Amino acid sequence: MIASNRIADGSFRVGVGLQKAWGVQMATAFFFGEAGAGLYFVAQFFDFVLGMTAGLLMVLFGKAGGHVLHLGQPLRGWRALTKVRTSWVSRGLAAIVLFIVAGGLHIIDVRAGLLPAGVSQLVAALALAACFVIMIYQGFAMSHSSAITLWSSGLMPVASLTYALLNGVLLTLVFGFGEPFLADRPDIVRLLQVLAVALMLYGLVTVLSLLHGARHASEGGRQSVALLLQGGFARWFVPLVIGAGFVVSALMMLAAPPDFAWMLAVAGLELTGYYAFRVLVFKAGGYDPALSLAYRFRH
Repeated sequence: MIASNRIADGSFRVGVGLQKAWGVQMATAFFFGEAGAGLYFVAQFFDFVLGMTAGLLMVLFGKAGGHVLHLGQPLRGWRALTKVRTSWVSRGLAAIVLFIVAGGLHIIDVRAGLLPAGVSQLVAALALAACFVIMIYQGFAMSHSSAITLWSSGLMPVASLTYALLNGVLLTLVFGFGEPFLADRPDIVRLLQVLAVALMLYGLVTVLSLLHGARHASEGGRQSVALLLQGGFARWFVPLVIGAGFVVSALMMLAAPPDFAWMLAVAGLELTGYYAFRVLVFKAGGYDPALSLAYRFRH
């Protein structure tokens, strides 16, 4: 059990403070950004226009739109692009702009074949590169938050990339069900299923390792992990993030028949677990106030 006097809830008291700057709105933007970029990234390898278009729209409206709403003064949001050399947030925003332009051109080119071969390959490469940055930059931005032990881990970008690719594989299986590139190639379907299971297992190990590291790093990290595994958030984190998002999804995918409803159920469980991960990791982000540190040194 977590002692109630351990959580200062951001006030000037002895205890672990919980961050309040990023909440559900930001978690939703992260969700759509990584899921959309992952879907586009996987779909482009198959020239799957529906998947690429859906991924692009998820990033455009879910990710970019979410950030615009989060800004106190959206019209000044362009200033974030001026710190690309030093800020992962700026790099991410620049990648989003590049992705929307290059990804949109590539989709048009696949449909209409308007670009010369050399230019077409360059645009496709730029879209994939921008996708990759979108998939990892959120993790790097969080890992630079040294005051929040749960976030301040080199595993956070790894978790972001793993989730993004996993979301991309599962959404490709759902959006592409019945499409020729999958319907006529059962070997590709099986490859994507095996890849999904591998990413689920890797993601599970990554998340557990992230929690293990935070638990042994500081008092703030220990209390954050306790909130997720034993405290008020455990009833959501354990069954949704660990259970539905990884364990149940992996078992269902291993036994998956060639059925759309089954694929949709697996994707739904994993995406639910991923969204819960984003929301709860934000809510449980705790830091050690200076007063709390001084108190422990005196006692």
